[in-house]
Amino acid sequence: MQKNQNNQVHGKQPGKADFQIQSLLPVGKENAISTKELVQLTGCSSARELQQYIAAERSRGAVICSSTTGGYFLPANHKETAEFCKALENRAKNTFLALRSAKQSLKVPEGQQDMNGGQEDGE
Repeated sequence: MQKNQNNQVHGKQPGKADFQIQSLLPVGKENAISTKELVQLTGCSSARELQQYIAAERSRGAVICSSTTGGYFLPANHKETAEFCKALENRAKNTFLALRSAKQSLKVPEGQQDMNGGQEDGE
């Protein structure tokens, strides 16, 4: 991740909090800030860059919640944190199911035909 030194989030400034994006977020799901608005506030060049910085803050311990409909926010209470955890668990479960089926397909020898006479790889 390349840092933009002119950016208020990316520049390393003495005395600034380690969780610079977290400090910009409102409290409560109903007050969530959209990705687009947060990209503008932080000076990030894209939503992807913003997500990288959020991931870095989360890996250092910041609790930054997000929702598919409302953007990013700090949890107002235990319930909001639990809902966010449940949403992530569901997403992870779906990802692992997709990964499992893809890995299983790798175990089928290349060019092996399926029961319908076609090849496994869709040819």
